[in-house]
Amino acid sequence: MGKIEEPWEPFEIQVMIEGNTEKLLVIPDREEPGKYGVFDQHTAIGTVWPEQARQGRIWCGEGLMVKELLQQIGEQIDDYLQNKPV
Repeated sequence: MGKIEEPWEPFEIQVMIEGNTEKLLVIPDREEPGKYGVFDQHTAIGTVWPEQARQGRIWCGEGLMVKELLQQIGEQIDDYLQNKPV
């Protein structure tokens, strides 16, 4: 029987930064479903969330993360959510 994960359990993603693969910790927000806190080790680098736009689903964010990472982080969160064990 597989492990049942709660929707607010933290998970790791990997992004490319200057040609290096870096791990980031993603923590779903319990107060605002659909928002995710993103951490580089123990330092918060921002919050991300998806929004629906005319051109489709886009990722928005605030905090210390650079704009170039926003889409990469969003794609990794989507991949995790679609493939997480149930």
